[in-house]
Amino acid sequence: MYGTVAIMVYVIVATCSFSACSKDDGTQPFVSPYAENRTVMVYMVAENSLNKNVAGDIQEMLAGMDNDTLFVGDRLVIYIDDLKMPRIYVVDKNTKKTSLSDLTPVKEYVEDVNSSSAEQLRSFVDYVKNQYPADSYGLVLWSHSSGWVPSGFSDDESYEAFSRRKTFGVDNGRNANNNDFGYQMEIPDMAAALEAALEGRKLDFIFFDACVMQNIEVAYELRHVAKSLIASPAEIPAPGANYKTMVRAMFRNNGYVDKMLEVYKHEYSKTAYGLVISAINTSVMDDYATYMKSIVAAHRSEMMALNTSSMLNYIHYGEWTSDYPDFLDMQGIMLKVLDDEEYVQWKAATDKMVTCLHVGHWYTGYIKKSIQIDDAQCCGVSMFIPFAKYNSTSFNTDYYTTSWAKAVWKE
Repeated sequence: MYGTVAIMVYVIVATCSFSACSKDDGTQPFVSPYAENRTVMVYMVAENSLNKNVAGDIQEMLAGMDNDTLFVGDRLVIYIDDLKMPRIYVVDKNTKKTSLSDLTPVKEYVEDVNSSSAEQLRSFVDYVKNQYPADSYGLVLWSHSSGWVPSGFSDDESYEAFSRRKTFGVDNGRNANNNDFGYQMEIPDMAAALEAALEGRKLDFIFFDACVMQNIEVAYELRHVAKSLIASPAEIPAPGANYKTMVRAMFRNNGYVDKMLEVYKHEYSKTAYGLVISAINTSVMDDYATYMKSIVAAHRSEMMALNTSSMLNYIHYGEWTSDYPDFLDMQGIMLKVLDDEEYVQWKAATDKMVTCLHVGHWYTGYIKKSIQIDDAQCCGVSMFIPFAKYNSTSFNTDYYTTSWAKAVWKE
């Protein structure tokens, strides 16, 4: 929807328990599938070409919240920065409005702000915590996005001079339609801002409804701020999530991550767009990085010599574009470099961290065609390899500044 040109999202929720009511016969407790007092924050950075998608997604959210099974304390707090001044809305099960134009903001900004700054994201999270405290939080990050590579953007006002790079959000600073040059938020800055705002708590999930955000480098950077990261390693369909079903999945008490994957996949299971979507359990990521360090140490030369032509690759460097490096699926890499016994061990370790669903293909706007997915190569998480072919770019230099590269690739 919004990847290389694309968006959207992440959601924050902490698992909570609650008192159960009894069934009619009074012998067995009835446990509702929905959590009490959950707030999902939706951060929509749409001061760019995605502004036209905002109203439709809000309409879907309103339809999803109109649900008698949700608790009174469940709410969406929605931040929107589009072609108007930024504003915040609050929606719960008692909201009877059906469109964005019917809603009244609880906060309106009198001046434009840079919504692609980590400081503004932190300000929003602080506002929600103070004004709408909850037992459980989730975060949806909605905008153009494209992975882990530092943006290289400065405070320079000449937006068109910026090179298109790979981070979250595009704020063109002009309230300009179809202008996708502007500030972007670097992932380490995002992680630091969220960690500061959350003060030791973890979001139950961050949901990126955005392109190519499910890479191991982004996940490792955000491992301390969210329990689960839900995103796609590929370009996502233009319409993004169907929020009528996604909202109901996000407010489940148990199994909400699996349900979010399921409803997203279902939405595109019969379309030409296709989809790859996965969830990463961040609680195992430190141990996983230690394990992967041993694999890289043993197989670095094989990795660096890989022929990527037949591998599952979500962006093809030099073939589709030279603005982005290859986004190779981790599983395809490991199939190439590990022996059978090593691969079985790697797959078992990765299955404890990743849940992946796909519909057999995804559509790429780069070459305007559907790419078939070899299931044997797909775990739904990409990983960068610092190939020599990138030496004429800054990709390798940028990569070695990431926390993942320092933990896993540093010799």
